[in-house]
Amino acid sequence: MTATEVLHAVKKAGGSLAMYGGKIKYTIPKREAWLVPELRQQREEIVALLQQGTVFPPMPAGVRLVRWAPKQPPVELEQCSMVIDVDMFIFSTLEQLQARLEGKDFLAGNWALRELIERLEQVGVEVELTDEC
Repeated sequence: MTATEVLHAVKKAGGSLAMYGGKIKYTIPKREAWLVPELRQQREEIVALLQQGTVFPPMPAGVRLVRWAPKQPPVELEQCSMVIDVDMFIFSTLEQLQARLEGKDFLAGNWALRELIERLEQVGVEVELTDEC
């Protein structure tokens, strides 16, 4: 796993990471204890990411991040939805985008590629498809 993937796995599991006096302080649910060795292995990169303050989620293969300006919640989507946790929405929508690119319609929530890209744009994240698709 990359450092960014570890950070997002911790967040998705309901854990948290923070820097205190040059050390990483974390909380991770017991069922996700397997992440601790990953944290240790990627320590230097994770420290750098936490110090930068901006951590971008990993982009699916064939997708390039164009603009990262997440809106503050709550964000009302065009399709009568309200997003309260913008970070989690971005992460899950990127997972759906990856599933769609892999032809896994069900895991993509049956959203079309264009719809998933538009949903990301509505919360302030602009991506584009590359030639790898």
